[in-house]
Amino acid sequence: MQQQNDDYILDLEDKVRSLKARIREMKLILNGERHDGKIERKLDVHGGPPPTHSDIDNLKAKLLNRK
Repeated sequence: MQQQNDDYILDLEDKVRSLKARIREMKLILNGERHDGKIERKLDVHGGPPPTHSDIDNLKAKLLNRK
């Protein structure tokens, strides 16, 4: 019975180590770094201001004139 308990504890310790390593890797990736030294590219999703209604009207007028 003691052997089973020891195996269970060792298995849990391995799972905890594995989980901590995965969390550490994800934190590096979120910061833009990877474990192999490469840098992850980040996208700039904060573009310019959204187009105004007049811009859309101008585009619509240009498209309708071509027909």
